[in-house]
This record gives sequence, structure tokens and C-alpha cells, in this order.
Amino acid sequence: MGRNKKQKPEPEQPESEQSKPEGSRPEQPEPFPAELLQQPKGARIEYFETQCLIEHTELQEACNAVLRAACMPKDDLMYQGQGTMVLVIGPPRVGKTTLIHFLEKELHRRTESLMQQYPDYIPFVSVTTDIDVGSKASFDWMDFYPAVLRELKDPFLQLHKRYAIRARDVKEAMVEGLLQRKTRIVIVDEAHHLAKARSGRRLLDNLDHLKYFENRTGVSHVLVGTYAMRPFRKVNAQLALRSVDVHFRRYDATKDEDRIAFKSALWALQRQLPLEEEPQLRQHWEFLYARSLGCIGLLKQHLNLALKWALDDDKAKTITLDLLQKTAQHKDKVMMALRDIIKGEKDLAESVGADDDLLKELNLIVPKAPEKKKDNEGKKEGEEKKDDSSSDGQGQGSSDVHRGRKLRPFERSLGRDSIGPKDDDQEEEYESDEELTETEEESEGQEDDDDESDLMDT
Repeated sequence: MGRNKKQKPEPEQPESEQSKPEGSRPEQPEPFPAELLQQPKGARIEYFETQCLIEHTELQEACNAVLRAACMPKDDLMYQGQGTMVLVIGPPRVGKTTLIHFLEKELHRRTESLMQQYPDYIPFVSVTTDIDVGSKASFDWMDFYPAVLRELKDPFLQLHKRYAIRARDVKEAMVEGLLQRKTRIVIVDEAHHLAKARSGRRLLDNLDHLKYFENRTGVSHVLVGTYAMRPFRKVNAQLALRSVDVHFRRYDATKDEDRIAFKSALWALQRQLPLEEEPQLRQHWEFLYARSLGCIGLLKQHLNLALKWALDDDKAKTITLDLLQKTAQHKDKVMMALRDIIKGEKDLAESVGADDDLLKELNLIVPKAPEKKKDNEGKKEGEEKKDDSSSDGQGQGSSDVHRGRKLRPFERSLGRDSIGPKDDDQEEEYESDEELTETEEESEGQEDDDDESDLMDT
């Protein structure tokens, strides 16, 4: 029993390979073992869910970035360096658990010979943080210490089960275990639970706790979690400068290289589906991309459910578009996740001109003074002339108001005095003003004489 080759169409090549000569095209991705079709349906589902782990571009880049930050080069993991904190941050269901699996596999490959030479040597441990279930779910170090000791195969665990031991003693036992086993890396999955601190304890306290282990043992912590770990990067300046960020990105189909990589990963998963007929998933890549948001883990979860539905239907021989639509996540859930992803990506992206901003803060770049343009100067001069003319008009109007009455001796007119040589019109107006003033003074003097004569007659 096998796949129906008569009904299977010609496999479609990825975009990156379509332009290559026929002889240079690579082989198709490895298919699932043919004997799976003879096994029960549950075995097929278990194979695809647990054993089908594909390597893809973003996964490889994130894995290499973690290894460079936390390990010595190549196979020198036995040597001790300075402990550091590596923050692996990415969207939900992007494939972080698969990343940890590949990290463990690579670390084991690098240290296999040393582990055979030194039986007590344990180069790394991998644990998953947990939180107390209840109304106030929080992270507890008394769950973390035993988990690490269990990975170290430390006999202190047996003592811990028999007697009530203080948390301080368990912590010191963990420190001694890391030193004796010469452990260099502690991988912590679901590390965003560290932010759910107990009452009275802050996130800073939990991260300082990890820093204590790094200083005492030289171990490096690889904290893997969602965008909820973003506050870990800026909790304070000291921790911010000693940690390393690794952004485990999703695929962005607006970029050509990401779109090609997503299709290649989809092709690899398509070849691993244990069905009688190979489904043509790449023909529906846009639908699958929209429902997975470019996250391979979310895509794999979708295909897991579609495989169950296909195997549950005795008439179904493959996965069709109709089946994919029935098993896809609801649009509202996808939109909610997309908004959270976009916010996280924006926060982790470095702004354009970041170097210039730093240099300005350090006073190494002095901002240039704005140059005066002739247009602005001309405009400014015009406004000044306008102000002068308006003030002249106001003064002239005030003078006209007082022109109807007699000015007292030494009283100034409210108008502005003219400056410079007068033209003919100004000179005539000035002379007329003088004549009017003299006439008013003469009439005033005559009135005074008449008053005096009347007084003498009386």
C-alpha cells in the first residue's frame, strides 16, 4: 500500500529553484517512512506531531545566535567564560520549543566526547518554568530549584523529599550542583512566567536572582518566551547591558526571501504528512500563511488538526482546501494575535538613525544653527515697515482728534514728529498748524483783556 502515484500531480518547485537549470535543482524534501501507512492512525498522528521537526531559515538563525552568545566557539564548551543572559523573544507558536530541541541536539553533539571522557560532566540543563495555580498565579523558586537539581541528577533531591528544608539550602545545593557538574548553560522555557512574581517581589528581584547564579557559577541562562518578555530588556541599566537579545521572528510574506522560505517550510511539512496521497499545500500557501501569520509552530498546529480530521474520515485520502478551512483558527483569534505580534516587533526593532541619536546625546554631534534665508529676512523687514506705518497712522489720528481744541503752552501734539527734510505737502501742513496755533493764542489773549476790563468797570 502506498501513495497513488497516478493521481499525484507533478511536484511544484519553490520560487528560488524555478529559475535554476534542470540539472542543478535540489532533491525534494525527505518524505515520511513508507511503513507508517501500515501502522494504526494514532501512530501516524504521533509521528507527525512529535517526530516531524523541520529546520527552516529563521529557526537556524535564532539557534546560531544563541550558541554564539552563550557558548565558547565550536567544541570548546568545557572552558568557562563569563555568565550571560540570553533573551530569546518571539511571537506565540513561532517554534520556540522546536528551537530548544535543536539547541539541545547541537550542544549534545559538541560535548559528546567530553561527556564520555568525564562521566560527571553535564554541559547543560533544560527546564520549564511553572506557576502556582490559583487566583494569584505566580512564579515560585521552590519549583525552579528542584527542577534544575533533577536535571543534574543531584542526590540532594532525595533528602529534600524526606525532610523540610529551607529554600536557602535548596538554592545552595543547586549552586554546588552546577559547579560540580561544570554546567555552562541553563535553558529556561516559558521564561515569561518570571514576570509573574509573588506579592512583594518584583521582576527585578527574579532577574537579580538569575544574575546571582551567573556570578557564582559562570553559567549562562537562555530564557525563551513570548513578547511578554520585552520588559526583561529594560528592567534596569545593569541587567539591560549584560543581556543579549535574540529575536525569533516570524516570516514576513511581503519580503521575497521570507515568502520563499515559508513556502519551502510548507513543502517540507507537506512531504511529511503520512497520507495515501501527498496534499498540495503550496497551492494554498496564502490561506495557510494568513491563518498562521508566518509562524511555523502555528502552521504545524493547524496541520496536526487537519491530519486528525483526514484520518478520521475513511473516505479522505489527503488534506483538501475544504478541510483546511474547517480546521483553521477563527479570524478574530488570528487578528488578536497579529496585533500583539506587530506591537512586539515594533518594540524590538531599532529605529532609523539610532547611532546619530546616541552621538547627539553624547554631544559628539552638534546640531547646526539654521541658516537665515533671504526670503525670511525680506518678509521680516516688510512686517517691520508695516508696523511702523500702522503706528504712524495711529499717531496722526490722535493728532487730528486734538486739532479741534487749543493746545496748552509747551503741550506736544500726540502725533509723531517727522524726521529729516520735509516735502512740500508736509511743510504746508506744518505751517498751517503753526498759523492755527497763533490764531488760537491771539483769541485767548483778547478774551483775557476783555475779562480784565469788565472787572475794572465793576
